[in-house]
Amino acid sequence: MGKLVAAAALTAGAFGALGGTAEAAESQSVIGVTKGFATTYSSPSNETGTVHHLQANTEVTTMCFREGQVLNGNPLWFIVNVDGQSGYIHRDLIAVPEGSVGHC
Repeated sequence: MGKLVAAAALTAGAFGALGGTAEAAESQSVIGVTKGFATTYSSPSNETGTVHHLQANTEVTTMCFREGQVLNGNPLWFIVNVDGQSGYIHRDLIAVPEGSVGHC
């Protein structure tokens, strides 16, 4: 039981900051595609710093999701990796296979 708790703590710590590293999330990442022009942010809110400006149909490595600012009634934001840099994108702006990405 202690090992399970320690492993969970280490996993949570890896994602405590902006998604951790791409390597830490590689085992659960999938390819997502932007639904239109999209911006990624430094935290799960469109009131924070911009990380990427992405064109429609851009493939991104999607690592996990978490709750953040509610937009259009939806609080979910995905952490994505583009060219080695992570950012948050709102759920409405990305298509990922249903159930393929876990919670951070």
